[in-house]
Amino acid sequence: MNTDERPSAMQRKAGAGRPPPEIGAPTAARILRTAIMQAGEDVAALSIVAGQPEEMRTTLAPIVEGIGEHALMALIEGPEGRYGLILVDPDTLAALIEIQTTGRVVPRPATARPPTRTDAIMCADFIDRVLELLEDRTAEADIDIAPALGGFRYALALSEARAIPMTLDDVPYRRFHVSLDLGRGAKQGTLDVILPFNAAPSGAAAATNADPAGFTQALAEVVGEAEVLLRGTLHRLQMPLAEVAGLSVGSVIPIPREALGQVAIEDINGRTVKHGRLGMSGGHRAIRIGAVAEAEPQMDAPARPAKPAALPPVDPLPDLPDSGDVPDLGDVADLGPLGDTGDLPDLPDLPDLPDLPDLADLPDLPDLSNSDNPLDLS
Repeated sequence: MNTDERPSAMQRKAGAGRPPPEIGAPTAARILRTAIMQAGEDVAALSIVAGQPEEMRTTLAPIVEGIGEHALMALIEGPEGRYGLILVDPDTLAALIEIQTTGRVVPRPATARPPTRTDAIMCADFIDRVLELLEDRTAEADIDIAPALGGFRYALALSEARAIPMTLDDVPYRRFHVSLDLGRGAKQGTLDVILPFNAAPSGAAAATNADPAGFTQALAEVVGEAEVLLRGTLHRLQMPLAEVAGLSVGSVIPIPREALGQVAIEDINGRTVKHGRLGMSGGHRAIRIGAVAEAEPQMDAPARPAKPAALPPVDPLPDLPDSGDVPDLGDVADLGPLGDTGDLPDLPDLPDLPDLPDLADLPDLPDLSNSDNPLDLS
């Protein structure tokens, strides 16, 4: 053997003479992993390190049974009326919310709470970006299952796991389960992407198998069971801060009587969606919702006397003008003789009075000057 043909020690260290390393062919799982990491940066500047996804074939029953508590269940809609599901665990959900609201991921586990509609809306862009990258990259790599992975986008969030069988078709599904490191180790979460296993039928078969009416009815049942938070507002009034600070137990706040028939039914955003009347049902306060007419009789209540109408203000009397100095009338004797009063009629003659009888002589009264008892007349 010619020693000149042998690779040198430097060449051996550099890998000379070895076959080139095999680069793994792209798969849907590998593409999904990179799509999740890029979507975190693109949408929320969130650092995500995704593990290798676990791919499996499953059905609806194991999906429903395996959903963790307080996970966000995002329904995704695809072509030809097909639907899939994205499951976001509480820590991944909290990381997406925190990075978008405070700019950082809090290094502690998420607080256990049910996801809200606001949570779902704030995660919708991230979900759409993951699905968009998965669709584009699997199509570019010409993966054979690319048609089954494309065209899905966020639709709405489901409030309960029992709504899944009523919404998704009972067909086989392809499930990708991915472990996530979020915010450089601040949180550890998971993400599940669940899509129909087979691609959508095309042409006449698609028209035959499509059942939009059935889905509409199922979706209506799901939405009809969703919880809606409403608030009844009896009356709103403004008070000076000093009066508010002085309120205590037993303080009375005046409320007009007509407010009982105009209770506002408000949504969580404070918008009035209906009006109703305050009343009783089963011994509890209740609001009867319906159109409230202006002449509608009010609730039975003790009659209160009407307040008297306020009298208009009285203008003050004007000042009397100065009458000046009153002249002195002087002595009455100086008034002079009175004028002639004319002839006065003669008075009639008075009748003669009868003579009165003579009174008897009274006996002499005793001398009381020396009596001890002046009242003793004996």
